[in-house]
Amino acid sequence: MKYFIDLDDTLVNSTILNNDAYNFALEHFGYKRIITNERLTRDLLTDYKNLNEIIQLKQKYFTLSWLPYRLILNTELLSKLKEFGKSNCFLWTKADKTRADKIIECCNLSKIFNDVIFDDKTNFCTSLHKLKQIANSDNIIIYENNHNFFQNQKYKIIDEINNQYFNIKGYLV
Repeated sequence: MKYFIDLDDTLVNSTILNNDAYNFALEHFGYKRIITNERLTRDLLTDYKNLNEIIQLKQKYFTLSWLPYRLILNTELLSKLKEFGKSNCFLWTKADKTRADKIIECCNLSKIFNDVIFDDKTNFCTSLHKLKQIANSDNIIIYENNHNFFQNQKYKIIDEINNQYFNIKGYLV
C-alpha cells in the first residue's frame, strides 16, 4: 500500500503562522488585517490588486525564524508513517515549493517520505490519476484534512485523527 499525506493542516498545523504571515503582508501594503479562525488562502484575496507582492512577502515571512516555533507536527500521524516505511510514504501538497521545502527541512521530514509531489489539487480525478501512477497501484490511501476534496467520489474512510490541532481522515481510494 502507498500513502499520500497532505502537508498543511494534515501533517503540520500551520494555520496560525500562515494567517499571521498573510496579515503581515496585508498590513505592509496598507490593507486591514483579516481576522478569522479559518486558513487564509490566495483564493480569498483575489480582489487585492497587488496579490503577487502580498503572496511573496507572506512566503518570506512564513519561512523566516518564526517557522520552527509556530508549527505543530501531527505526532500521531508521524508515528503511523514510520510504521508504513519511507518507501511507501509520499508528501502530497499544493503548498509553495519554497515554503514546503523549508517546512520539510525544519521538521526533518525527508527521512519520512520517499518523495514530495507538488499538485494544484484542483481536480480530484486528475490528482488521483497522478498519484496512482506514482504509486504504481490502483489502491492508495490519502491522508487529508480537506474533506470537500473527496465529495462525490468513491472512497472508504479507514482512519481518523481528531484532536485539538487536527481533524484528518485516511481515505482508501
